[in-house]
Amino acid sequence: MADNISTRKVSPEGDAKDPIILVQSFSATGHTVPLLQITRHLIQRGYDIHYLGGNQFRQAIEATGATFIPLVGLCDTWERDWLAVHEFGAGVDIVAGIMKMVAAVMPSMVESLRRALALLRDKEPGREVVVVCEVAAAGGLAALRLGAPLPDGYSRPPRSLGINIVPPLWTSMDFNDLWVDVPYDPAHNRKLNVLLAKLARQGVYREAWEATKTALEACAVFRPMETLFGEHGKMIDHRAWDILFACHDKTLQMCIPSLEYPITDWPPNFAFGGTLPPKTWRTADFVFPDWFAQVQENSAKEAAPPSSSPSSSSAARRPRKKIVAVAQGTLAVDWENVLIPTLQGLAGRADVLVVAILCVRGATLAGRLPGAVPANAIVVDYFPYDAVIEHADVFVSNGSYGVFSHCVAHGVPMVLSGHTEDKVALGMRGAYAGFAVNLGVAQRTPAQFAAGVDAVLADPAYKARAMELRAEAEAFDALGTIERELRALF
Repeated sequence: MADNISTRKVSPEGDAKDPIILVQSFSATGHTVPLLQITRHLIQRGYDIHYLGGNQFRQAIEATGATFIPLVGLCDTWERDWLAVHEFGAGVDIVAGIMKMVAAVMPSMVESLRRALALLRDKEPGREVVVVCEVAAAGGLAALRLGAPLPDGYSRPPRSLGINIVPPLWTSMDFNDLWVDVPYDPAHNRKLNVLLAKLARQGVYREAWEATKTALEACAVFRPMETLFGEHGKMIDHRAWDILFACHDKTLQMCIPSLEYPITDWPPNFAFGGTLPPKTWRTADFVFPDWFAQVQENSAKEAAPPSSSPSSSSAARRPRKKIVAVAQGTLAVDWENVLIPTLQGLAGRADVLVVAILCVRGATLAGRLPGAVPANAIVVDYFPYDAVIEHADVFVSNGSYGVFSHCVAHGVPMVLSGHTEDKVALGMRGAYAGFAVNLGVAQRTPAQFAAGVDAVLADPAYKARAMELRAEAEAFDALGTIERELRALF
């Protein structure tokens, strides 16, 4: 494979004397897509990029202009070989389940990273390597920082910039965020939070901690995980996945400060990276589907000047419908949880047009939705979020970090109701930030989803707050921040 590694060096910012940049992401859509956006930006700025990613994303990675290096083993095939026989569970079991999965893929993460670093050193022995690593994929880097054997040609682990696109993987004494449906406590009851963290380590997280320790030992790591937490690790019992957050020279939380709780004990390597801007989704060969004309025509009515002149079209005189987008992402595709009850709750209403995105190519609701698709709804298998969000008045979601960020970037308020992965934590943060209604983790009825949508549409404060967050995100300049922090590691 070394013969296939590019030695391309371009300008203006990239330079032959600069380190080679190795981008790495976890092999899942929601974890890869943001890193593709970052990669595309860096390549446009002239940097030499290689990308360590899942084989299923090879075409998309190479389309950015990066040189693809494949993950190997379980970290590449985890959805097929691990998720098929394990469950993340619910409540605090979600965190334990995810940490066990991280432990399961860690040896293959270490091997994949060692292999990639060796290939790059073999190709260009005189150039350093800096890793831009999506935090969920940082098992290899964490192991190297804890003493795992380095690949040939390296005397120390490569410098790394962590990119976190899920809620922070950090155990704080200010607020013990267990990713459950518990509101932020501004009192910062540190004694209670330290006790809760200790009980969690000894209880629900014990197996995950031991599994991670065993995985590290299999990688010839025998230093305690706590050494990555410094003095903070002596003050509170951290979760195993915190090593993924703490192992970098700098870790960027990819949101604006207003979307996160005001924590005072972030690790020294922490900084906010800002919310990623809307993606460039409209390619030269993109063709809008026929149904999208309904959305565009509806949006045009908003801009049409009021007139009673006979020359005004009847379409322009009809009131604009509210566009309600709904999606659940690519992993949590039990559409009975959010998507279907939203369709049912808004069915028959003449004042809304619902666009439901299944996020799975070729998927339909056949056999899942009782009766026909409501007349005021459009159901599509796969479509760019940003294309719809540009026209949406509210977005209903189970709360993936991706759609969360999309809505902030466009200034669109949300209705959130999720109970898997990081969805619970995001629902809490959306409500805390003031631009979303959080319906919580319980199974919600169609009427409750309709009420959530109506609450957002009836109260202009949600839209106003969403626009404030959009302005904050634009001013933060996430891509510029990433490049600046990356160059600081050269």
